[in-house]
Amino acid sequence: MSSKTSLKMCLLTVLILLISLTGSANADYILGTPTNLGPTVNSASNEQAPNISADGLELYFSDYQGAQYRSGGYGRSDIWVTTRQSKDDPWGVPVNLGSVVNSSATDEHPSISDDGLSLYFGSNRSGGAGAEDLWVTTRETKDSPWGEPVNLGSTVNSTYPDWEPDISADGLSLYFADYLSPRPGGHGEWDIYVTSRSTLSDPWSDPVNIGPTVNSSGIDAGADISADGLTLFLALPVPADSVGPTSG
Repeated sequence: MSSKTSLKMCLLTVLILLISLTGSANADYILGTPTNLGPTVNSASNEQAPNISADGLELYFSDYQGAQYRSGGYGRSDIWVTTRQSKDDPWGVPVNLGSVVNSSATDEHPSISDDGLSLYFGSNRSGGAGAEDLWVTTRETKDSPWGEPVNLGSTVNSTYPDWEPDISADGLSLYFADYLSPRPGGHGEWDIYVTSRSTLSDPWSDPVNIGPTVNSSGIDAGADISADGLTLFLALPVPADSVGPTSG
């Protein structure tokens, strides 16, 4: 998994490539100057894969090798959350989601549903179908503890790494990256797929490759669907020697 993690660092160092689902760039997005979240949130470890809640008050992220650098970790990579009372308040000290969600393995790339009650993530813990699977943990209310994670099953997961989930605002589409998969319709080393369902109570369908307009013969990953479902952000790799340190 070390080579995958190294490449993931490269992916997360690059500012996202903006592509609409029709294949044309959307010029309506104006990105401001990045601002470091500071030492309250960041540490000497590698904070990565941030995902903010719809209300803007919770920021989930994975902390690679958290058990080594950040106290309170359980595995090679854990999922943490930092919160604030309002959008004008500073972020608080990050809190580990605990041993119910995190394991002694790698738990990473969280994606919080718009209602704040479901958290999707990738993990190579035992009980999965492949090298890394997609899992979901749920809670009854935003004040309730997270429940035992559930594997999304063999319909969604394959025997190869399936990771970097991103849930749509309506909760009916789940985008993810599939690494070196024999799934039909693949175009490159990593491709982005989507699984869908008709209602929140329906099971997820067989994943579908989103096609050559977005996927290339190289590595396409880090999918992040906009709230209106019309724009897909994704990350592209850069050579490892062309980026600076990736620690927080």
